[in-house]
Amino acid sequence: MKNTITQDRQDDLLDLIALVEHSTQPQPAVSASGAGAAAQASAPGLPSYQPTSLAVVNRFLDLVDDLTGGKAGWFQRLFTYLFIGGAAAIVNMLVFYIVFYRMNIPVNSTLHNAIANISAAEISIIANFAANDYFTFRHLPGHQRAWWQRCLRFHLTAIVGSLLNFCIELSLTSLAHMPALLSQAIAILLVLIYNFSFHHIFTYGGMSAAH
Repeated sequence: MKNTITQDRQDDLLDLIALVEHSTQPQPAVSASGAGAAAQASAPGLPSYQPTSLAVVNRFLDLVDDLTGGKAGWFQRLFTYLFIGGAAAIVNMLVFYIVFYRMNIPVNSTLHNAIANISAAEISIIANFAANDYFTFRHLPGHQRAWWQRCLRFHLTAIVGSLLNFCIELSLTSLAHMPALLSQAIAILLVLIYNFSFHHIFTYGGMSAAH
């Protein structure tokens, strides 16, 4: 009888110890980033764009968000890209002008045109990547890739765009007999559409789980 009572007390003690251990065990915590993402996803009225330091710009983007159903972020990136692309286009045309019109290279006109295009394209690509990587696309998922990966993808997209630029410019110059500088300007405008689309989708597009 005494042994039975002692065994019951031991069982009660073990149950009490187990209860205390369970109550003091740390519970799984939700990461701050996960909680923030969930809160952001569930909180109403959050803008799709990155707020700026200018209230008037933010009000305008709010209006665009309302009118487009939350596409102001896309328009914000497009505007920034076009602004930077416009500056890079000036660089491109300046280099093209210097190489094609001012540099006396002992080659035929077609090869001289190609050299001018390649020189202008590479310099403008570098300027475009540096500015757009920091200002335009840094909030997209693809910006998590390593710098060299972003640069490589940017170059791949831009090289195809440069080939299109060269073909368009040369066709307008040779077939339509337009001045080379005017042909270059038209080609740049057309290729801007291609470049933005593929940078948005490929260069800085969403990353798979493997990344």
